[in-house]
Amino acid sequence: MVCFVILHYMAVDETVVCVESILHNVEGEKRLILVDNASPNGSVKELEEKYGENPLVDVLETGENLGFARGNNFGYRYAVEKYAPSFVVVMNNDMEIRQKDFIKQLEKSYEEHRFAILGPDIYSTKKKYHQNPQTRKILTRKELAGSVRVLTVKNALRFMIPVKWFLAEKLHRRPAPDHREERYVDHIVEDPLLHGSCYVFSDDFIRRHPEGCFYDKTFMYMEAEILYYQARRDGEKMIYDPRLKVDHHEDVATDATFKKQSQKSVFTVKCMLQSAKAFLDLMDRDGSV
Repeated sequence: MVCFVILHYMAVDETVVCVESILHNVEGEKRLILVDNASPNGSVKELEEKYGENPLVDVLETGENLGFARGNNFGYRYAVEKYAPSFVVVMNNDMEIRQKDFIKQLEKSYEEHRFAILGPDIYSTKKKYHQNPQTRKILTRKELAGSVRVLTVKNALRFMIPVKWFLAEKLHRRPAPDHREERYVDHIVEDPLLHGSCYVFSDDFIRRHPEGCFYDKTFMYMEAEILYYQARRDGEKMIYDPRLKVDHHEDVATDATFKKQSQKSVFTVKCMLQSAKAFLDLMDRDGSV
């Protein structure tokens, strides 16, 4: 059995699209775990009304906003305890799976590579590029400490962020990400940094980590870097397999929360600082250099 854990926050239409894509497209034995992360708009009631009688879907409530890592761990732990699945797919609610043989290809990939963690081919429908495997640099402890210092300054000066975005919009200079160097990778890649929007955790990983899949000291951001660090530290195999494919519509939950880009930027800096500090503490406890 494969359990799909989907963390929901406010954007109910996108969550429904995600759920329906799995229910109607993905063939094989499956269960869907919808985790409402204390959405303030009451959208969990809509999910309960729509899926409450569906035997393939469980709708859970966290009771408080646990953030990304702990919210997903909440659903992951429930899936492991109730269904004892062979695989747990943890994915954002702004994604779709159109691939009918997704589970078949997943099982084939595990037979061939015995991975602990798999990342599929994730296509950003908004930015028009393939997000796996990630090409950004993995920070050393020294570089991470430098990032903490920079983020500390940015957070202290966060009152300037709205001014920056106001001027950027007035001058039509809104910064845009450059994905020209991103290319579709059509082959298996072992132990890459994987995009944080969709992971597959195999039974090898589940047996070692029944309580959670993510480091629970962060609220949001840097989950991918920390998971990569822990997997490398513990000798757990990660792979990118392009035979599994998902579409990613991106940033739906944060866009629903913050109507202005400046507000989102302030939130991002705050969370990045907290996550970087948590990651640095983890490295220090491990004695990393």
